[in-house]
Amino acid sequence: MEFAADAVALVIGGASGIGAAIARRLGAEGVPLIVADLDLAAATGLASELGGDARPVDVTNPASVAALFDGLDVLPSLLVHSAGGATRYPATEIDEATWAQSFQLNAGGFFRTAQQLARRLIAAGRPGSVVQIASALHEGPAPGLAHFAAAKAASVTLVRCFASEWATHGIRVNALTPGPIDTPMTRRAWSNRTAQEQANFVARIPLGRVGDPADVASLATFLLAQDARWITGSVFGLDGGLAVGPNGVKG
Repeated sequence: MEFAADAVALVIGGASGIGAAIARRLGAEGVPLIVADLDLAAATGLASELGGDARPVDVTNPASVAALFDGLDVLPSLLVHSAGGATRYPATEIDEATWAQSFQLNAGGFFRTAQQLARRLIAAGRPGSVVQIASALHEGPAPGLAHFAAAKAASVTLVRCFASEWATHGIRVNALTPGPIDTPMTRRAWSNRTAQEQANFVARIPLGRVGDPADVASLATFLLAQDARWITGSVFGLDGGLAVGPNGVKG
């Protein structure tokens, strides 16, 4: 894939799971990397492996996000926001603190990081590309994860708003909405399911398997590259066909 000679990628939530897979793919493409994560030790380990830099960040804290960007030695032109997550609760048991925390992490984190980057790119007169890792659950239903689904839906709306506002500055913004991907977070979520329940779920996926983080990394890397220079404001689903079901009927 083709990247600008001065391209530098900042991967938020890049220490594990989908973020780490994207960082590895970008590194394989020769793009200089900054891996930012709440888990600085894990981020440092991955960055060392890839010859990149590691920085701490708490995306729920505006001061932490600002400090991340203020402390960078170079201005990244590529941003991946992969930080997110939630604990399951029935909708009747989601309290105000849980609701607020989910939006702070899953929508607010993307808002803050994308805004900080765009401000700097616009001031410098430089183009850029942003990819938000949302979720297939943004369209619902999401039993036990209403707070997460709502926040991811908000992040998808932000992608479209940012893409519209920043297009004249050459800043592209797109979203990926993965379905079930084999990450540590997914494994924890599935730990209370029996082997048969897991097999039954996988049987519903037309392509016959749970996704791999590398599946997401391939498309994310393409969207960051100049190969995708005419794509912005788009939302790309990656779910192995789960949305349409085994018989071509949306389930």
